[in-house]
Amino acid sequence: PGLEATINSVINQSYKNFEFIVIDGGSQDGTKELLESYSSQIDYWISEPDKGIYNAMNKGIEKATGKYLIFMNSGDRFSNFEILSKIAPAFGDEDIIYGNAYYELEDRKKYEYRIPSRITIGSLLKEPICHQSAFFKKDLFLKYGMYDEGNKIASDWTFMMDLFVRHNISQKYINEFISIFEKTGISSTNTDLSFSEQKRYLDENVSQQVQNMAKHFDEYAQFYNGKPGTMLRNFKNKIYSLIYGKRNYDRKYVD
Repeated sequence: PGLEATINSVINQSYKNFEFIVIDGGSQDGTKELLESYSSQIDYWISEPDKGIYNAMNKGIEKATGKYLIFMNSGDRFSNFEILSKIAPAFGDEDIIYGNAYYELEDRKKYEYRIPSRITIGSLLKEPICHQSAFFKKDLFLKYGMYDEGNKIASDWTFMMDLFVRHNISQKYINEFISIFEKTGISSTNTDLSFSEQKRYLDENVSQQVQNMAKHFDEYAQFYNGKPGTMLRNFKNKIYSLIYGKRNYDRKYVD
């Protein structure tokens, strides 16, 4: 679909209380002219050389003035024109609010990408949440830092790992399909580089023992139906104590 499909999915939303920012890396394929043609419907846009996708995302964060941020790549789009109106009433004061997504392959068929109703270390190790369907408080970037521009494709994942492993952030799951993303981008097709960047982060920040334990965390959570039973709480505390040398670190969940 390309950038114009992304733009149209935003400007045609029935919900209008948002800021629309487009950061382009100086593309020479007519993107600048396209942005100029939509300039009256875009709050801020720029087309200039950058240092990669995370440099562009960080530029957008710096320009944004809203409470929550959502990031889409060229070709990604909202699932329909009513989705923001539908989910806006569910917003509270959580640090991250997220939902499901559809993804498209080269056949242009839509496939469901369902996200766990609670994000855990284990779920992030198995399958990341979709940033096209996640709203992050801007304050998170001000408190904990911007995206790591040293990575090519995994910095959104490492940022989320930091949020859920190191910081007591709150979360809320909305059981709606919020976006459609193309599974033909660099992060989906260059799996070797993605794995390499994720592995480097884990090797530097999380021990192998903790990684192995975290893979089974979801099984414990499912068994206890999400309730903080004694065994589940002890299991969580053991993971956190291995990382930080302290206990009673309990992540805050918002249902």
